[in-house]
Amino acid sequence: MCSLVRLLFLGVLPLLLFFNSVYSQGTGIPPNESKTLGKLLPNVKLVDSYGNTFDIYELKGKPIILSPIYTHCNSACPIITDSLKKVIPKLGKPGEDFWVISFSFDPKDRIEDIRKFQQDHLIDGFGWKVVIAKDKEDLFRLVDAIDFRFMTLENRDFVHPNLLVVISPDMRVKRYIYGVVFDYRDLKKALEEESILEKARPYLFFVGLIGFASTSLYILLKIFKKVK
Repeated sequence: MCSLVRLLFLGVLPLLLFFNSVYSQGTGIPPNESKTLGKLLPNVKLVDSYGNTFDIYELKGKPIILSPIYTHCNSACPIITDSLKKVIPKLGKPGEDFWVISFSFDPKDRIEDIRKFQQDHLIDGFGWKVVIAKDKEDLFRLVDAIDFRFMTLENRDFVHPNLLVVISPDMRVKRYIYGVVFDYRDLKKALEEESILEKARPYLFFVGLIGFASTSLYILLKIFKKVK
């Protein structure tokens, strides 16, 4: 009997862990971070729940927590949004310290859909905006920039990864946070000011190039001295 219980336990536990992992991470293909981190977002046009059209670069100067959702989702997206609602007050005030954008990647979502989603989740619509892209071109420019890949199923459901994307104040992809429930410490760390190394990243190639040239010149001079 004990052996049977042990076998059942050893067989069921890995299965439960697998399904928990699949649910928390999402079933979509995760982004290729090596392709996106540090890259600039395109200046796409978005439409908020009040019908206002704006360029995403109008939010430049503060970090952005970007949450890809679709409004009629009845599983991961509401959990992600409710988890964000719990941790946001510990991080600061949206609109003053950072922006939060719940961005619908469903091409069929309309203003009335994001307005209902905003109302259902008691989102203010100002510091935390619920938005759609102005058109399909801008929609796919944005999801391509963060490498957010999804697959359409029947009844307008989607297979997609569960994640947040943190955008730096200068509109670069800074960090991905995976799952459906979030620890405020992870978000706090992602929102913090960039390190000196991160700020210097654009210049590292040129520093390396100068170092390579200097080393090559030194070696050549040593060779010429030996020849003489």
